[in-house]
Amino acid sequence: MFTCGIDFGSTYTTVSVFREDSRILEAVILSQDSPYIPTVVASRPHGKGLIFGRAAKSGTGKPGVIMFKAFKMLLAETDPEILSKRGFTDQYTPVEVTKAFLNDLADRVLESFGEEKIDKVVIGAPEIWFKEVKTIAGRSILRDICAEIPAIKTVQVVSEPAAASAFFAYNFNVLTGRAFEGNILLIDYGGGTLDISLTTVIADGEDGAHRFMRIKVIESNGAGENTDRHIGKAGIVYMESVMEEAIRRAGLLGEDEELVTDGKFYKAVNDLEEELKDRTDAISDMFSDCGIDDLDELDEEFTSVSYKGEYVEITYALLVEVYNQVIRDVFEEKLKEMTGFMEKHGIDYMDRTQDNFKIALVGGFGNFYLVKKQMMDVFKFIARDRRQQNIIRNKADCEKAISLGTALLASGEIGIRQTAPYSVGIFEMDMDGNPCLDYAFRYKEDIEFNKAYYPVNSADGQMIITFFASNAISSFVINMGHDERTAIVVPLKEEFKQRLQNIVNNEYRTAVVGFSLDSSEVLSIHIREYNLLEGKMGEDDRVIELSRFGELFEMAKVEKVISK
Repeated sequence: MFTCGIDFGSTYTTVSVFREDSRILEAVILSQDSPYIPTVVASRPHGKGLIFGRAAKSGTGKPGVIMFKAFKMLLAETDPEILSKRGFTDQYTPVEVTKAFLNDLADRVLESFGEEKIDKVVIGAPEIWFKEVKTIAGRSILRDICAEIPAIKTVQVVSEPAAASAFFAYNFNVLTGRAFEGNILLIDYGGGTLDISLTTVIADGEDGAHRFMRIKVIESNGAGENTDRHIGKAGIVYMESVMEEAIRRAGLLGEDEELVTDGKFYKAVNDLEEELKDRTDAISDMFSDCGIDDLDELDEEFTSVSYKGEYVEITYALLVEVYNQVIRDVFEEKLKEMTGFMEKHGIDYMDRTQDNFKIALVGGFGNFYLVKKQMMDVFKFIARDRRQQNIIRNKADCEKAISLGTALLASGEIGIRQTAPYSVGIFEMDMDGNPCLDYAFRYKEDIEFNKAYYPVNSADGQMIITFFASNAISSFVINMGHDERTAIVVPLKEEFKQRLQNIVNNEYRTAVVGFSLDSSEVLSIHIREYNLLEGKMGEDDRVIELSRFGELFEMAKVEKVISK
């Protein structure tokens, strides 16, 4: 059986495999000498098709080439103005571009390994997709795209921090011979996003040679594309800001002249990115020797980048100045939010002597010296700090953690028994006009995938007979957190209400409505007849999968917050 895991990142995509026969876990190099494939698609001039990855990125600034970037986070976007601003068209939608990119990726994986099919793909999705109702569809859309790719037999979409936690917990087991149980703080700093997630890992036994663990993402925050629907204070904005300031200082812009962010500019940004990646050690050596506070000492050329026929100097001092202006404050703010949560919940994140709390900095921008230093200053790291011991075997693997984790999950070497990503149930008003939140399952509750759960009355614990043929249910309730005050009402579309109403049309038969999640956490509705005279349910459910929430709910009306 051939399986693989994919970290489908906003800026780079990585594929990994776990070879069960040799017990080798590795990221796959599909082109040139790097496992990091730019998540970029470009249309060839004159409608001659699409190119992908590094070849597409190299077309930046060339005449007639249209670039598509950051399409993952727009999969659930329906606003045509937002899509148009990002360069998408009716022909090249985020869904179509994603499908083309992943189809090309799957074909290259098969060619590399001499296989005909990928039996199972596990692909990571941002945890933030379950923080907002309007983005929930992203995970199901991604699952459906992968399911339509001929090279892929089965697919599972998992939370990115859960996948990374699986990788680090696996490392701990390999290095110590013991199962990891405790908390892992994941700081994922990429090109377009900062995602900070706190997970709980509980060893959950073994099934033959395979280990299982229960992984819960108990808190997350962030900034950038995943959270704010635009490229945020992360690697891309940092590099663009450095390049723009260097161009100004080189005198290539007038005092009040606005920079034109055209292909020539983005070609310069790409060149700067390569320099930052290739010269990581030189940056670390300079900042370690001179510190980062005395900018006069750092006024030495780091590199020169060509822009419109001129070489633009970038100094080490400029790298620090722009970091302080663009990155430092937002990174500090988000770390402070997470440490505040941990303090409130009694998690001792400053204890350097125990093995039950780990901190892992992942993502491409997480390799940058200034990011690492700020994180280490906040948590006051010391030599031989146990908060990072035994979860990292190779520092280079930190950037590949999500990909390697998904490979472990795809192979079955590690299994995750996950919990409900949100609460879902029926919204009703009681006799006094107060809202009743009758849940089928609750946020972070242990559940089984593909099993129907039915709402029970919050007052007496009895299963709710949901609707009569003449009085169909009109709204569901969804809650993304623990606090019932954050629950929202999601009204059903009229045509769907009528569909439910028509299912049961006998005056002696009514129905109950249940909910289930599959292994990609895509929601389905289960409708089962209930015989009032006999007082029992029918044997079979009618199942309606909600791969697109917009097919069921009036998304424009999802605004009401229930307050107790």
